[in-house]
Amino acid sequence: MRPRTRLRFILAFVFLATLFPLNSCRQGGEPGTLVIAIEQAPRGFDPRFSTGIVPSARIMQLIYDTLVIKNERFEFVPYLADLYNESADHREFSFHLRPGVVFHNGKQLTSADVKYTFESILAPETKSPIRGAVDKISSVETPDERTVIFHAREPFYTFIGNLPAIGIIPEGAGQENINAPVGTGPFRFVSYNEGEPVVLESNPNYWDGAPSLARVLVKYVPDNSTRQAELMSGAVDLAYNAQFDPETIRALSGRKDIQVSVSEGANIGYLGLNLSGASKLADPRLRQAIAYAIDPEVIIHRLLRDQARPARAILPPEHWASNREVKIYDHDPHRAIQMLEEAGYTDPDGDGPLPRLQLGLLTSTNQLSRNIASVLQDQLRMVGIQLQLQSLESATLLDKINKAQFDMYYLIGVGFNQLTDVFQFVYHSRYQNPEFNDSIARLRLAQNNLDWPPLLDRVHSILARHEFCPNAEADRLLKMAEASVSDASRRQYYLQIASQLTDRGGQNRMRYCNPELDSQIEEAEREYDRSKQIEAYGAIQRTVSQDLPQIYLWYPANVLIARSRVGNIQVEPSGSWYFISKLTLVR
Repeated sequence: MRPRTRLRFILAFVFLATLFPLNSCRQGGEPGTLVIAIEQAPRGFDPRFSTGIVPSARIMQLIYDTLVIKNERFEFVPYLADLYNESADHREFSFHLRPGVVFHNGKQLTSADVKYTFESILAPETKSPIRGAVDKISSVETPDERTVIFHAREPFYTFIGNLPAIGIIPEGAGQENINAPVGTGPFRFVSYNEGEPVVLESNPNYWDGAPSLARVLVKYVPDNSTRQAELMSGAVDLAYNAQFDPETIRALSGRKDIQVSVSEGANIGYLGLNLSGASKLADPRLRQAIAYAIDPEVIIHRLLRDQARPARAILPPEHWASNREVKIYDHDPHRAIQMLEEAGYTDPDGDGPLPRLQLGLLTSTNQLSRNIASVLQDQLRMVGIQLQLQSLESATLLDKINKAQFDMYYLIGVGFNQLTDVFQFVYHSRYQNPEFNDSIARLRLAQNNLDWPPLLDRVHSILARHEFCPNAEADRLLKMAEASVSDASRRQYYLQIASQLTDRGGQNRMRYCNPELDSQIEEAEREYDRSKQIEAYGAIQRTVSQDLPQIYLWYPANVLIARSRVGNIQVEPSGSWYFISKLTLVR
């Protein structure tokens, strides 16, 4: 071969190699191996510590099983337990475990493993971030190897709702379980090193049947364009709800070697509004004016490319407790202006440039969220509201929201709106005082009664300011504490007050305070009859649609992008990863 010809050949080979990587360098396309791209890196795989980390939670759905799961109507159904029962007073919960369930290490699942899982979460030395989700449990009883009975110190209405997020670990599992997890799920953990994929293998002894996939690799690909390129090249087989730009999803759907599934989802995009006394948005007329000024359909069509559906309430419409008889705020700029006038926000200069008022809107730095905020800014400008936009990194954004340092914020709620527990979680009044929380935590942990007096005095001085939402039971207990001469009695009263003021409303970031609604929520929680539950939760949704602590915009679609070789795709509205264990591969 002549030198010039040889040079051309080499250059051509190098060029082609960049377009078509050698199979030895790629991971997608291997027989029996599914490669999934995720947009955030996981951080641990132990349900005691990693449940709140979205990528970790997704992967843990493949490694662990839970006592109950949600069905397509978001009802709780048995899973690791083949049946369960909740007592009429909501203080005792019994579960009967399936026979023949085996951990990945070969150990048989027994009631002792369930007991250990929950007692480990409850142990103060574990420092589990989800301890608050189960901290009303006072004891766990195991009368036999397949029966577990949980006892709560007081009615625990939300206990069952917390269980789908808590995978069962083997008795005795320690900190090593974070990075080398052992569960009973359809896939067993093989390895994970930072910068490399999470490697899972099929569990041949899975009680619900071994997956047809031999291996699953979960690969962290943070950049949108890189995820797209790897899907197109075949280096990645699947991406699910991976925060692709809607236009990218439309473009990929036109390729013959890629399948795009866009199905109705249950997560929710919404605006949170600051209802605290110092906020302009404490006036419900202003909140309603904003709702009338917004046109979600425009954003759904133009920005989301119809990959969402309008939301009228917090629950997805498929939910058994969803109520469609709520107040609807269809786009009506004239009505918005009328509401602004009624609230005292008159036009200062007619057709001039001056706004009626200014408000701020916080979003994440995600480009789609910023684009949505820009359209909202334009829509509110049309009725005289000037919107100042601020994009923040996730940690800073949540910190400001939790401290009520905002007028409005835009977020997508993931998962929390699929349970009726969401009503107490989001709407119930909550005393938002870090000093009070710290004092109560110290008082609860203080075993020596000589340490109680200064803590009791500190709690009393905080409660005496009456900065919490009106609460008749808390007021009654406070009077009893003030009249008591016993430190032990005062301590007990203050702990009961803390339960009254802080056990619910964990995500009431809006500082929404409606004592009548609090009572409605508590009555609904106590109800057992399904028809009466539907009526009670419907009344709550009607009240909230009038008060508008949040403005609901849309339910984003579940978007799955996969290579054509992936088969038997059956995604669920909840957005869970359970469907992955049922997938098939052509080769």
